[in-house]
Amino acid sequence: MKEVIIPVGPQGSGKSFFCEKAVKADPNLVLISRDKILIELFGGVFLSPYSGEHFHAYDMMWRKVREQIRNTPEYRVILDTWNGTRQERATIIQKLRKLGAKRIVGWYFVTPVEAVNEWFWKKPEVAKSSDMRSRQGQNLTFFSDDAPIRDHALFHRLASEIDSEGFDEIVRINPVVIVP
Repeated sequence: MKEVIIPVGPQGSGKSFFCEKAVKADPNLVLISRDKILIELFGGVFLSPYSGEHFHAYDMMWRKVREQIRNTPEYRVILDTWNGTRQERATIIQKLRKLGAKRIVGWYFVTPVEAVNEWFWKKPEVAKSSDMRSRQGQNLTFFSDDAPIRDHALFHRLASEIDSEGFDEIVRINPVVIVP
């Protein structure tokens, strides 16, 4: 099967963790992760927006996708990359189609906000702004204490018409109850 799967959901919704478990469960799946590339190249995902590092990682990610699609007759690729807006998803879908992707599936993460709030704060590079004084100097990115809750609401509002965004199929996933 020639298929690319794009996880869609807010930060902390369990996308990357779920995708890694899916790849372990199905050896025919290949995971290409923008975050893993950023970590491999630069040691983290929260980088200066002025450094150009994100663009370098993004180019590397697309090279890996291109190689996988062109060099593998039957592929199933999970492309785990940020796609917060309809326009970003449209650009990704269009680029995948130009590369020859035959089927593009969106895994839309409908993770409950309570789980997102809990999981987001477990990320090793983030901390609450209320902890800034006690945790400064630890190479952390600080977010407002309600950031995951606000992000969850905004993301799902922006993705309210995901069924009409050009995916061949949308699969809704609640990783709290669905295991790959």
